[in-house]
Amino acid sequence: MDANTIRIILIVIGAVLISLLYWWERQRSKDKDADDDDEHWEDNDRREDSDERSDDVANSDAPYGVRASKTQPTSDKPDADDRAASSARAQSPKAESDQRSQSNQRSAPAKPAAPAKPAATKPVAKPPEPKPAEVKSSASSAPAVVETKKPALEPLLIQVSVMSGRGHTFRGASVLDVAESCGLHPGKMDIFHCLDEFEDETRVYFSMANLVKPGTFPFDAMDEFTTPGLVLFAQLCGRPEDMTILDEMIATARKLAISLRGDVLDDMRCSLTVKKQDEMRKAVIANQLRWAKETQS
Repeated sequence: MDANTIRIILIVIGAVLISLLYWWERQRSKDKDADDDDEHWEDNDRREDSDERSDDVANSDAPYGVRASKTQPTSDKPDADDRAASSARAQSPKAESDQRSQSNQRSAPAKPAAPAKPAATKPVAKPPEPKPAEVKSSASSAPAVVETKKPALEPLLIQVSVMSGRGHTFRGASVLDVAESCGLHPGKMDIFHCLDEFEDETRVYFSMANLVKPGTFPFDAMDEFTTPGLVLFAQLCGRPEDMTILDEMIATARKLAISLRGDVLDDMRCSLTVKKQDEMRKAVIANQLRWAKETQS
């Protein structure tokens, strides 16, 4: 056999095999579809059987005469309509008239209710007017308004002392003579005063008192009087001459100390220094400003 013959035989055999495979696959798919249809119908049959069983169980639990039948009863509507028509024809004319009257009553508009009468109001009695005596008492019971006044400014007190040495005292006659030479004169309250005479008045610049309480001098018995020290003081009220008063008072204290052989001390009983004098001058200036501000307000 030559090669062409063998090739033809192989082609024929291959075509036959392909045809057989195609037929076999087709047959297999048909069988599978048939099996699926059978299973579907079997499932439907099972569902119907289960539904019938559940209906039977429900009917068995229901009381006798109330069980639902599988077939629907025929409609009795025509019979009911016939009975209704016959009963309507059997109604009497009286019932029809009653129905007409009831319908007329429903359709008739409701009469408006009569407005309620307002309640009678009693006249309100006026409160009695208070008598003059009562008005006076109420006015007197009201709290009085107290006018508060500003506190008055107090004058600035400045002072220096003239002290004798230890074991020594100032004799009264010597004090009287030196005081008169310094412009200090006996006056009110039994003490010495430095006066400045003006046209309208005599003003006290500063005063000198005894260091020993009560601070007075026995002017009628100065020969028998002695004291360990003297105090010079002034009360300043913010006047323009306040600084002059301070300077004259310090100068007078130094004259007394020289004449009586004593020492000049400040308000703390320490030696009067230049620094302390400057502090006293600053206090006088501040006092003048405070008084000036008060007078302006």
